[in-house]
Amino acid sequence: MASSSAGLEPGPSSSTGGVNANPPIQASSSTTPAVIKGGNPQLSDEPWFAYPTPTPEQIEDELPPYFEGENIPLGLLLDRLVRKGYGDLRYLLAEVLPPLSAKQKPKHVINYATTTRQALLKYLAVLRWKNAVDIPSTYHPSSSSIGTTGQQGNNNSNNNNQNGITNFPTPHSNGDDTSPPSILSNNKGKGKAYSAGGEGPGEETIVKGKVSDSRRLAQFMEHQNKQHDDAVIHLKHVTKLVESLRERNPDLLTALSLLTTGTYQHLPTNITEPFIPKPPLTNSFILSLLKRLNRHIKYRLRCVDYLPPDLVVEGISDGQVYLRGGGENGWKARMTIVGFGEDSKWWLTGVEWCWRNTRKGVYDPGGVSEGGGEGKKFVGEERQSILDLANLEILPPREVDIQRSNQQEEKGIEIEPQTVNIAAPDGSTITKSMDVEIEDEKMKRRVVDAPLVRMYNFLQHLSLSYQLEILFSQAMTLSQGKWRDQLRVEIDRENKTLKVKYWLRPRPAVIPQQQQQAAVGKRPAPTANLNAARTPLVGGVLSITLGENGPRPTETDSILGDVSSGGLIPNERILRLQLGVKWEVGELGVGGGLKVGDVMDATALNVDPASLDMENLLMSSARAHAAHLTRVQASSLISSPKFILSLLNSPSLQESEDRTSSRPLTLRIPLPSRQRISSLLIGVSAYNGYIEIEDDGNIGNEARANRVELATKSINDGKTRLVDDIGRLSVAVVMENLEDQMRQLGWKPIRRLALRSQDLAKVQLHPATTILIPLPLTSSHYFVTKVTQGGLAFELLKTIKVPIENGLGVGTKAAVGDRIPLDLEKLKARRQDKGEMTGSPFEIGNKDLRELYILSNALVAQTLIEQQLKERNIPFTAQYPPTSGPGAPRSSSALAGMVPTICVDVRDLLRDGKTGAAADVAMPKVGMQIEDWWKGGRCEVTTIVQLRQQSSMSQTSASTTSQPHSEDISFDPASSIVKFRAKDIERCVPAFLEQWERLSKVIVVAGEVNRLNKLAEFRDIKMLSFDLRTATLSYSKGYNASITYIPTDDSYQVILSTDHTSTSPAIGTDSPSPVQKERHNPHEKVSQLLSARLTELASEPLESRGSIGKKFFGLLKNTLPFFEQVEKLEKRNWNLLIMDLRNWRIVRDHESRRYALDIILIPSLTHYLIQSSSKPRGPDQRIVDITGKLNELPLTKIIPKVFDNFKEQQHTPSGGRREIPPLMKLDKNKSLLCKVDLIESVLEGFLDEVDLVIGVKKD
Repeated sequence: MASSSAGLEPGPSSSTGGVNANPPIQASSSTTPAVIKGGNPQLSDEPWFAYPTPTPEQIEDELPPYFEGENIPLGLLLDRLVRKGYGDLRYLLAEVLPPLSAKQKPKHVINYATTTRQALLKYLAVLRWKNAVDIPSTYHPSSSSIGTTGQQGNNNSNNNNQNGITNFPTPHSNGDDTSPPSILSNNKGKGKAYSAGGEGPGEETIVKGKVSDSRRLAQFMEHQNKQHDDAVIHLKHVTKLVESLRERNPDLLTALSLLTTGTYQHLPTNITEPFIPKPPLTNSFILSLLKRLNRHIKYRLRCVDYLPPDLVVEGISDGQVYLRGGGENGWKARMTIVGFGEDSKWWLTGVEWCWRNTRKGVYDPGGVSEGGGEGKKFVGEERQSILDLANLEILPPREVDIQRSNQQEEKGIEIEPQTVNIAAPDGSTITKSMDVEIEDEKMKRRVVDAPLVRMYNFLQHLSLSYQLEILFSQAMTLSQGKWRDQLRVEIDRENKTLKVKYWLRPRPAVIPQQQQQAAVGKRPAPTANLNAARTPLVGGVLSITLGENGPRPTETDSILGDVSSGGLIPNERILRLQLGVKWEVGELGVGGGLKVGDVMDATALNVDPASLDMENLLMSSARAHAAHLTRVQASSLISSPKFILSLLNSPSLQESEDRTSSRPLTLRIPLPSRQRISSLLIGVSAYNGYIEIEDDGNIGNEARANRVELATKSINDGKTRLVDDIGRLSVAVVMENLEDQMRQLGWKPIRRLALRSQDLAKVQLHPATTILIPLPLTSSHYFVTKVTQGGLAFELLKTIKVPIENGLGVGTKAAVGDRIPLDLEKLKARRQDKGEMTGSPFEIGNKDLRELYILSNALVAQTLIEQQLKERNIPFTAQYPPTSGPGAPRSSSALAGMVPTICVDVRDLLRDGKTGAAADVAMPKVGMQIEDWWKGGRCEVTTIVQLRQQSSMSQTSASTTSQPHSEDISFDPASSIVKFRAKDIERCVPAFLEQWERLSKVIVVAGEVNRLNKLAEFRDIKMLSFDLRTATLSYSKGYNASITYIPTDDSYQVILSTDHTSTSPAIGTDSPSPVQKERHNPHEKVSQLLSARLTELASEPLESRGSIGKKFFGLLKNTLPFFEQVEKLEKRNWNLLIMDLRNWRIVRDHESRRYALDIILIPSLTHYLIQSSSKPRGPDQRIVDITGKLNELPLTKIIPKVFDNFKEQQHTPSGGRREIPPLMKLDKNKSLLCKVDLIESVLEGFLDEVDLVIGVKKD
């Protein structure tokens, strides 16, 4: 404080006395500060320590303000803490923990938790300290108080200052804070602090509190210390000045000069010269001076100074010589001479670069300007520093060392002859030599100082150094751009060397040798250079060095230069500086004969001053290197036996003309594809040296792109070889194309069977190279397509169940069974049109693929049939159709002759049947043909059986009446072929046997009809129609019988019928035309009895069955004559009662009397027996009382009369063979036996006699 430095006396006068010019700071109120009697108790009671105790307002005014902007928010610290913890956690989970073992992971997790916890505890400590100390002050000064707050503040102030002691707030005085609060915060810690006056947030707020007050005190003390230090320094300076002050001695000469002349004539010239005005230069004087200077410069260049041959003089004007060096795109310089003597000093006045930087603008090096433009001109400090260095260190004359020059000549050091190059008016450069005759060359030569040679060397070195720096900056830009992490730039400015290393990769971790030795108990050897092991692997190194790499002058140039120099020998040698490029092979760039450290041909890698482009140098070397490595990879890939190669799939190398392309040379491997052409593009990237694999057919196919990406990463990481991955990618594309092709055909391909991986490897069914199509016939057969080294291979595979070999003997597992290869070439050879043309053995046409699938499905059907026959021990043969002739297939498909017919002997096939006679009605061979195999779906089997007996029915009736009763069975009457169709091929054999067993019932009947038709007595029996279930036959003219087998109850049903109409003459009309009337079969009344009889005959044992046909058809034939008389009997009032199939009773009522006769067909089926119903005869006859009381007829009288009437029909059989006579009386004229064909006449005569006996009158 200012008031603290004043010396004040104790007492009342101390407030106004003292020598201090600055009055003490008073409070804002009118009261004076209280003076404590006896001095300030803070120090001591000495009088010089007595001063008035300042009021709080004075202290507040003395302390500097502390604004809110000076605080550091703790929120930023918390945000930083959270971000760091989250970032460390992500790095821990993503990078650190995955490669570690389970035992090593807890250590890193604990370290992370400990570090994060410590940082959080530190933050909590700062936060708690801040909350504890930065609390609102409770003291309010009277000057700024409002209302009662001000009164309370004054009271507190008076109470606290009773003893004259001021308590300044500190961070440790937590309950004794008496500093006045000057802010009111509406949200402590985060919100804005407003002033006590309520000005609002528009004004800058002053912060108060314990921490802020401490900071204010610290700033005040720092300011006081600075003032004290400045005062001490100033006092020391004044003290030194005072010591040097002396009183001046009297100077009479000076006094006299001043008094007489009014000035002092003996001042130094450097003091008076600036104040003396000089005459101005005129234009003529300036021009004359410049012309003189031009002549002198020309004289110096031609006659005095040594001009280097590489330094071109473009012109002399305006008192300057314009020089060019370093070639057309080198540099330009302007020089003049200070003075007109022969030893006057050369002076550099300007320099500019003519080379170009491709990254700069028009007027910078590299800019493209019309008409050449101007180069880089230096200005400011950069220009001045170059000029000072040249004029003060390079161009000043130097002593000529003649002895050194002579030593060079004696040692044979070649002194380069020089020539003088002068620019022509047209801009070209010509070489002029002085027309001098030299008699003794060595005697006339003399060594001279060569400032121009030094200047040339200096500017050339400086220009190339600038170019080297430009290339370095470009390389650094590239390393941060497209070459990020693939470029390492190193520059050695002392040796002027720039090294650019491309294709960087981290060096793989190597187990230290000492760890391996320590593991076996050996003492580790001292380690070598560890830094070499940490350096990354590089593909190549470009070294650009500034050195004497320029071309040596030719012999002609040496002679001309020697002549033009006029015998002068410079004491400085011309340095032919140039930027040289060296290209070396790194560890990643080896291959194809290149080894680490080999120097490659860098002829094309020249630094072009007209366009400095580091990217061009780098891309040229990297692209050439990448192209070489691509050729190496291509040659090893193509020569490998694992590479998929075919005549129509030959790879090719393609060069890229685009400099921006990452692959300068690409190996294009065409991939098999039926829809569009796609290829694998393989090449080494010029940017990173990695192998790049691209599939141009992966558009819209994410899985295909992912495969290429994974293969590329695996190859570059060294996990797999290029040949293996390219083979896998090619196979994957072939597999994908095949799967798409199969899906288009409506199939559902799968990649693996339900087998273990090791089992699949044993049978070479790897999912990566195998596609399986489940066949529709059975779930255990698959159509297999495999991708092999030579192309596509196809086979038919069957899976079987084998017991699990686990010692328990329970359970089964799936295994691979039979495998049948499918020959595609054989299929193509059988085809006439040779199928679709495919360009690769890894492609197949839809037609070929479908036919192979169909063939495999047909082979499965054949296998299933053969398996069923093998299970029943039925021998069979596979009969293939001939390629030509009547039995050749009519289809043009190549598969038509590849599906055989299974032939079986009928007795082997039907040997277990219940109906033994069924085997006799069929031909010896039964064929089983596979149907619908050409559809590629579920196949069916047709079993063909040809019957032995040919049908005797006419062709017309056969074609109209033969109808199959079932869609599974068909019959061709013309050829007597029966076809059994089985939809379930797995049960085709048992299904046929069941159907044949049922159909054999009717087939036997049909066979009997055909056999009996050949006999004389059954000549009139003919087969009308036969549909395997119903046999319709004619057993007499106009009378038909339909015999049907009912499989539900194993019985026959006989349905009798006749022709629809019959013709008879009209009775009682004059019309001579016949009358058509409907006819009925008389056997309809006994159809059920006939059905039961036929069922009974068919169910007899095979040994006692006899001839079913003779019995049944004889019954039909021999009962027909009687039943034909039923209609006549009914007209004569005789009613028929059927007692049995061969036993009938006719009844008539007359005059309340009932008469009845029994007519019986004897078992031999040749004669009828007529007898009385009331008293039947015979051992097996019994009286059946179903007609009531019967009156007995006098048969003893009737039968003789009938017998006598038909006496002429009786005859004795010829040949001595005893036969039953046609008519015979039995039982003492009580029964009459007549032949079947006589029943009509005998019965009519018999009834006539009965009518006479009972008294019936004739109509």
